Amino acid sequence: MTRFAVREATLDDATGIARAHTDSWQTSYRGILPDTVLDRIDVGQRAETRRRILRDRSIYQLVAYDLTHGDIVGFCDAGPARRHVPYAGELYAIYIIDRAKRYGLGEEMMDRVRAHFAASDMRSMIVWVLDNNHHARRFYEAQGGRMGSRLSSTVGGFPVVELSYVWEHL
Repeated sequence: MTRFAVREATLDDATGIARAHTDSWQTSYRGILPDTVLDRIDVGQRAETRRRILRDRSIYQLVAYDLTHGDIVGFCDAGPARRHVPYAGELYAIYIIDRAKRYGLGEEMMDRVRAHFAASDMRSMIVWVLDNNHHARRFYEAQGGRMGSRLSSTVGGFPVVELSYVWEHL
């Protein structure tokens, strides 16, 4: 029996995505980012930000949801590359809450993003990940990503190093 499914996001998904985003950050980044950064995340503020993102038709947006309960358990955003890089597309975000991990949702969302980019004549892709997020790095490597460049950045005022993974031919 299938427990989860993936579909394109709608404006009505904003609060569910904000909850999944917050939950995922607070579990996945615990020990990677300071607790003070994670504990001050405001779901309401994230929901408002998400509404703005959902109105942007240039962003390809997916949600993963629980077929039994109907709640959103993950999401994915992708679109044109935002930084000056030699890649056409960028995976902006992919987050899944703990209870929905290891069911193939991340792989399904990645497959849909690659297909969307190929259909949009965007034949290459980049994603940025925190250097010390080893789970995410293993996922992107398993998806065929090749390690690219590094850059210094901040998250919530905390200094981090971001590492790119690239797909040169989709």
